[in-house]
Amino acid sequence: MKNVVLTSSMLALSISASSVFAQEASPKAYFGANYVFATYEEDGFADDIDLGALTAKVGSKINPYVSAELRGGFGVADETATVNGTTGTIELDYLVGGYALFGLPNETSIYPYVVLGYTKGELTASISGPGGSASASASESDVSYGVGANFAMTDTVQANAEYMQYLDKDGAEISGFSLGVSFLF
Repeated sequence: MKNVVLTSSMLALSISASSVFAQEASPKAYFGANYVFATYEEDGFADDIDLGALTAKVGSKINPYVSAELRGGFGVADETATVNGTTGTIELDYLVGGYALFGLPNETSIYPYVVLGYTKGELTASISGPGGSASASASESDVSYGVGANFAMTDTVQANAEYMQYLDKDGAEISGFSLGVSFLF
């Protein structure tokens, strides 16, 4: 009887230990980069302004359903228009924020999620023409939200597609669709 109890105890301990090691071995932290196809809209503007940004992100999976993430990025594609010899440019200087991702684990390689957080961003508008030039910058911060999906390519690499509403304040709005890649460790 002692051998049965001892053998059962050893078997239970080895199974518990292997499941603990399996949980520790799964990646919990990640870093990555996205290209954001951003759109700036403002009340009184007839057309939307298309901008582009590169963002970096670092995050940690708290549990299978929740992750915490920090992001920071800068503009790489500005919008410029020239009318009657006067040129105007709008550029995205930066976007930074902290976010919580709420996902739905499943048996596929696709991990859908919603994201909620807070973003601070800055835009610069400049104008130049025969009479001189001027520029002005404005920064705002706002609650941000979006929806996206991670696509597992390997155990440690995933592709990402996401739509975010970054800022919507005082008649001005920055939103965008992004594509990227993350590396898990």
